[in-house]
Amino acid sequence: MTDRLDFSLTQLRYFVESAELGNISEAAEKLRASQSTVSSAIMRLERQLGVQLLLRHHARGVTLTPNGRDLLLGARALLGQARSLQEQGDALAGGIEGRLGVGFLTPVAPFLLPQTHRITAERHAGLRLTTREEPADRLLALLRDGQCELAVTYDFLSGGSRFVPLAELPMRALVADDDPCGRAGPVRLAELAERPFVALDDPPLLLHFEKFFADVGVPLPPVVTATGPETVRGLVAAGCGFALVHQRAHRATTLDGGRIRSVELAGDAPTASLGVAAAPGLALDRRGRAVLNVLRSVVPTCRL
Repeated sequence: MTDRLDFSLTQLRYFVESAELGNISEAAEKLRASQSTVSSAIMRLERQLGVQLLLRHHARGVTLTPNGRDLLLGARALLGQARSLQEQGDALAGGIEGRLGVGFLTPVAPFLLPQTHRITAERHAGLRLTTREEPADRLLALLRDGQCELAVTYDFLSGGSRFVPLAELPMRALVADDDPCGRAGPVRLAELAERPFVALDDPPLLLHFEKFFADVGVPLPPVVTATGPETVRGLVAAGCGFALVHQRAHRATTLDGGRIRSVELAGDAPTASLGVAAAPGLALDRRGRAVLNVLRSVVPTCRL
């Protein structure tokens, strides 16, 4: 084993962008580099690591190999740490000050907003966050109107905004703790759909789940809506139905003392990319980049 690192952060960035876009040419355009430069850098990275990272498909882009999929997580983390180091250096050199509006999608806000506030205050004492918890359509409106410069949301709710992915989250189901469903292993959607479907009253988010029912070929059961995630959990605990989520809470107890369980879905459950959306055409300044790096630190530590 040697202490020398033969590869560079630039190579890792080229690999991550190509893997996320599924196309080296598109990655090169986004990175403002030539396709040959990006391709050569990734091939050199593969030789240096001793594993093949990408499968090249003529005229059909690239896909990750199993080794590439494993190393992608580490590459993202390493790039995030490098960005954080740069931001810390910037802060020491000149300080990052001012206010920044950051919106959080309602169901993910309880997981991410508190730690984002705390770590931002620790790293950048002069930076003040103005945060909002909003449903999907309202969050996009705040982004378009400039009331929020960043929005923490899912890729399928980003509405064409520039989107930086931070984590891939599988869909899971929530059921009452005394519900026998899912105790023997992953549960089929058709079995869950024998109950009402409990969901947030957020039309774009509800549409996402309705599409899942349609794709699987399971009729949508009666829908019970609520305006907050904790009310959804309470309804599920009370036996009023099941919920579908892309995030899990640490506790299984609801505010009124009920209990719920998170169960795995059988088959190919869809995943959602959680990340940060920014208004198209808006270049992030040092404040925005600083908070983006805070979120890169927060997301891996949360049980999402």
